[in-house]
Amino acid sequence: MTKRTIALTAMLALFGYTLRAQSSDDLLNLLTRKGTITQAEADSLREAYAIKEQRTDSFPLKLGRSLDLSGYTQANYLNYQRSGLTNGFAVKRARLDFQGHFSSRFDYRLLVDFAGYSAASGTAPTGGALIQPTLLDANLTYKPFTWLNVKVGQMLEQFSLESLTQDRYLDLIERSQVVNALVARKGDASNGLVDSIGNQNGRDLGVQLNGSLFRKSDYYVLDYYVQLLDGAGINSLDNNNEKDVDARLVVRPFKKLAVGGSYYNGFDKFTSSTGRSQERIRWGADAAWVERLFSLKGEYIRGQEGNENPVVHQGWYAQGTYFVLPRKLQAVVRYDTYDANVNAKADQTTPYWDLGLNYFFNVWTKVEVYYSIRGQQTIHDANNLFEAQFQIGF
Repeated sequence: MTKRTIALTAMLALFGYTLRAQSSDDLLNLLTRKGTITQAEADSLREAYAIKEQRTDSFPLKLGRSLDLSGYTQANYLNYQRSGLTNGFAVKRARLDFQGHFSSRFDYRLLVDFAGYSAASGTAPTGGALIQPTLLDANLTYKPFTWLNVKVGQMLEQFSLESLTQDRYLDLIERSQVVNALVARKGDASNGLVDSIGNQNGRDLGVQLNGSLFRKSDYYVLDYYVQLLDGAGINSLDNNNEKDVDARLVVRPFKKLAVGGSYYNGFDKFTSSTGRSQERIRWGADAAWVERLFSLKGEYIRGQEGNENPVVHQGWYAQGTYFVLPRKLQAVVRYDTYDANVNAKADQTTPYWDLGLNYFFNVWTKVEVYYSIRGQQTIHDANNLFEAQFQIGF
């Protein structure tokens, strides 16, 4: 590489966080037209810059400060070993993500899913309805200080490391049993793993306070989140005067280690059966150690429905990932167990061994295969699951 090319690479790296993708591309085109660099040198610089930003072959649309548009589609194939369940192809998610800021203190986000069945199931006992396309996130954030931000609108509940991980960045195609069962996710109705509030994609309407404290080099030691939520779920107005409280604290003793704790206290008012209205409590702890080639993650969640003779559930998982080929081929293994009723006389624990392989074309585009070896206590026929998924993003 020539000295001129090296100098241009350094310049792009220096301004990488302030220049938008189109700006750097326009600069390279201008230099090529003027004969300052060759087309081959320009292409080499684009590739180097894209790798540095970890967006190789990924082209989010940016319109200055006001709009950053990205999106992704997940098409998958499911094959259940148990008879009676439907096998076949489906579009699991098809999402457009609008984000931006119209000043240094205000951010916004709109996340829309065009595969409506992946959002509210329409059978939520609190009254949630199926909408297609589905509005997942719609919120505005005011950021007066690093240690204090205010977010209002529809957003993710700040509970659980895995639930807060965006679907496009999950290490395995499917989330763990306990997260699906206790954090208003899709659940598994065939095995009784469904949150009392139904499938809400882990989201609700409300207000959130959050912030970061104790800066250490290039990261913060402590992040906190406190939410006041309606508790009725996604795209649903509150159906009672109660408000749910959700809180999360994350501590980073080292940059690569994060330890979190979450707590949720809410009230379910069932529109279909008012006699079933009840208190819903959740608490959990999680930890994650993330290196360049491998990661270790684990989480424990316990939940309770009702006050008198409450139903108590709990579960945990431990997960490891390793890049067999750096940035390309990743292997994942997870042990996942869930008990739907810890007070039941019969053991309801369902242990899963989940195995996965992910091949990355770039940071957002990948092919994933997933095999779940599912032990059963109350169901004695085979219940293993094979799933393959292709994700393409921009």
